[in-house]
Amino acid sequence: MKKLTIILISIAVFMLQACSDNDRNDENRTPIVTPELRNLVGTATARGNFSTLLAAVDAAGLTDTLSDSSQNFTLFAPTDAAFAALGQDTIDALLADPDTLADILTYHVIGSRVDAAGAIASAGMTIEMVNGDLVGLSLDGNTLLVNTATVTGTDIAASNGVIHVIDAVLMPPAEPVTPTMNIVETAVANGNFTTLVAALQATNLDATLADASQNFTVFAPTDSAFDMIGTPLLNALIDNPDMLRQILLQHVVPGEVNAVTAFTLNGNDAETASGAMIPIAINQDTDRLTFGGANVVITDIQTTNGIIHVIDTVVVAEAPLPTPPNHIFNVAFDNGNFTTLIAALEATGLDSVLADESAQFTVFAPTDAAFALLGQNAIDALLADTDALRNILLYHVISGSTILQDGAVTAAQSNMNTVTMANNQMAALSFVDSKLFINRSNVSAADVMASNGVIHVVDQVIVPPAIKDNPANNIVETALADSQFSTLVTALQTANLVNTLADANQTFTVFAPTNAAFDKIPDDALSGLLADNAALTQVLLQHVIIGAEVNSVTAFAANGTSVNTAANDDVTVRLVNFSMQAATENDEVGFDATNQRLVGGQNSANQGFTLYVFDNDLGSASSNCNDACATNWPPVIVTDGTVSGLPNLGTITRADNSIQATFKGRPLYFFSGDTAAGDNNGDGVNNVWFQVNQAQVDLQIQGAGVSTPDVFTSNGVIHVIDTVITETLNP
Repeated sequence: MKKLTIILISIAVFMLQACSDNDRNDENRTPIVTPELRNLVGTATARGNFSTLLAAVDAAGLTDTLSDSSQNFTLFAPTDAAFAALGQDTIDALLADPDTLADILTYHVIGSRVDAAGAIASAGMTIEMVNGDLVGLSLDGNTLLVNTATVTGTDIAASNGVIHVIDAVLMPPAEPVTPTMNIVETAVANGNFTTLVAALQATNLDATLADASQNFTVFAPTDSAFDMIGTPLLNALIDNPDMLRQILLQHVVPGEVNAVTAFTLNGNDAETASGAMIPIAINQDTDRLTFGGANVVITDIQTTNGIIHVIDTVVVAEAPLPTPPNHIFNVAFDNGNFTTLIAALEATGLDSVLADESAQFTVFAPTDAAFALLGQNAIDALLADTDALRNILLYHVISGSTILQDGAVTAAQSNMNTVTMANNQMAALSFVDSKLFINRSNVSAADVMASNGVIHVVDQVIVPPAIKDNPANNIVETALADSQFSTLVTALQTANLVNTLADANQTFTVFAPTNAAFDKIPDDALSGLLADNAALTQVLLQHVIIGAEVNSVTAFAANGTSVNTAANDDVTVRLVNFSMQAATENDEVGFDATNQRLVGGQNSANQGFTLYVFDNDLGSASSNCNDACATNWPPVIVTDGTVSGLPNLGTITRADNSIQATFKGRPLYFFSGDTAAGDNNGDGVNNVWFQVNQAQVDLQIQGAGVSTPDVFTSNGVIHVIDTVITETLNP
């Protein structure tokens, strides 16, 4: 006690002395001026990344409202990037419709001041916005979400309220209507739920869901969702109505749960009519509500006895499934579409492994057509090298567990979407546009059941990624040693980035354009870029990720998302499956999946004929094949002004003002020497004409195809790309 008293006295003396010193120095001090707070509009203007929002506020006549110093508001403010995600056409349409725009904007405003702590405390609840509609607040870990938008910045103070930054534009719920049909009648009338309706009828649940005295929420899988589980399992379920009934009931929640209420349940489980607890979550990458891993693609279809939300995957969860008497090897053998796989399993002795009924396996099984894409020479070489073949086959197997499609989809949409395969290497699961991928292979049919696991059918052989050894050269040294990067090296030297990318203390991922990629830029534009150091540096840094070695599997795992580059710009990562693009009568360009090359589409002069590119076009903004050349090499003409058929298509204007189709920036041509679809007589002519080869699945970074992944260096990894990235997601 005495010690404490002495200490307190000493502190008091020190404080008195300090006060005395402060008194003496007060007259010499510069007064501290607290900056005056601006109103919400002024604060947003000063931040610099809300220009689209401010333009919208002005167009909707809300500037005075949000500047009113007598009011207090909470503004959830979408950034320019959030608005850009809507697309310019949508933005222009909204700016031209002030009433709709005002409704949307006031759906971002609370009529009182709610700071971050208050919003977090309200997670799991709904809040009324100024337009009268509700939003749902939830937490994902420590991250606050408003509906499906992520709050990326909080508590930006204004004189008349507070701003919280969000990464997506909030859309108000649709205006309520008075429905005339019950859940079953609505599903029948829709036309996209024929399998669901048949399943309901087979289990007598159609009468239950038509009951006018009850209210239900149905998460309804589309016909496409049922197609993904495959005919054998679906037929087996029809033959086992009790099992089918349990699966269907776990898509039903008693009572009405609209989308906004569902948003508040993020991170929680919903108890379904089967008693199963199904997780509800919001995928922050896609801003989508999910139910049991399935994406909710349409919300709030009103009926007389409840609500339908449309989902893209059948949720099996823990429901029992009919199990056939055969093990995986026999199921594949009996199927008839896996003869090459069967031969490969027998050649490596893995047939007996997959016949072991005391074990459990998940097998991603390539069809004969998938193996055929490798070419017969490659298949023969693999069959002769059983060690390499065994490693590849084991990379198609998850050992020790049976992972059904909905479980794979759930994993694919999580932050833990890589799995360990039986060869001890990692593979990536992703789910984009209602399609499940493992690495670059698409699951074309799922849940082919066996007594010791499950088979998922894939459309490509899954090749294990390269394994990093101990490379001696850094990124710059690797590029210098490869002649296809001479233009890139020159650009790096011009921008003074050589030392940066040679730094042994840093780790980089570089998406490296080849000389051919730079050649696709018109000569004058390329010269201008090389002469503008600031612009060149920005473009080059758009190809670099600092601080991470992103190998191909990590890139596959990022499918459907975007990554931030060293230029602080975002670029998309996407797997494009060219064989899955639906052909229409309007397509000028098509894809030959057998030969993996581009051909004339249904709306071209020569449907199915091989397409070519002309190396003499490189460096030009138009075509250099005219007059007699164009007679021998007819251009692919676009008659309606819009080219369609595949991703990465564009157009140029020819010397005669006709419009020609391009692919990845290169004009497309037919060859007069090809007399039938499938001919490729023009390939290699004069060493300047080449057919347009295209792998069935392309890993693309902002539209640039990765032609060679995983070139490892001592300080990172290089992925070779076929196009220079000149545009990003950032406005």
